[in-house]
Amino acid sequence: MSRSFFAVLRDGKVYADKWPHHSVVAAMAESRIIPVTRKAISWTPAIAVLNAALTWQFMPEEQLAPGFMLSLIMLSLPLQGLYWLGWRSRQLLKPSLRHWYKELRDKLRKQGVECHPQDEKGPEYMDLAIILRKALETLPPEEH
Repeated sequence: MSRSFFAVLRDGKVYADKWPHHSVVAAMAESRIIPVTRKAISWTPAIAVLNAALTWQFMPEEQLAPGFMLSLIMLSLPLQGLYWLGWRSRQLLKPSLRHWYKELRDKLRKQGVECHPQDEKGPEYMDLAIILRKALETLPPEEH
């Protein structure tokens, strides 16, 4: 099933919001990609506009096209981060992470916490983010 570009970007934004910022998940790629993407969303537009303005003001005419293309490439960087996060959020978990997901889900159910059902094909990274956030809020630290 193919999803539209904007649906993947929206999923990336939701996934970034749901992913916990905790030392338990510090080794995973999301813990590095999400902060960089957030910084890129806030800083890259200003840097791209500054680059375009400086190119327009100080570069010779034959350098205008490469300068503006560089600005457009800069503007695409946050989109690339959100797209990767949206793509990753819909990937099935690896077997080791699937085992950890099921352990956490079972511990949460024993505590009486409502867990949303997973897909028929198995848990995805978005499901792991939701379960991790609930586990970090609910369970004592030794049970993560």
